[in-house]
Amino acid sequence: MAIRADNTLISDREMLVELAKLPFRKIGTWLTSIAESNSRTKALQAIANLSQAELAALGMTRAELISQTFRHDA
Repeated sequence: MAIRADNTLISDREMLVELAKLPFRKIGTWLTSIAESNSRTKALQAIANLSQAELAALGMTRAELISQTFRHDA
């Protein structure tokens, strides 16, 4: 048995499982940061943050705005 940082007991098996998961968590975090830094992701986030009133002022639906945003990617 060992003690975690939060002062809870952890068995040796649980500790090995946590150690085995660590590289995969780090890779997942890294891949998430890459995806979030992508310009497409940033554009989609900006569109998602628009309110219904802002969309109405533009005279577009969210789907139309997304389509227009990525029209020139092909």
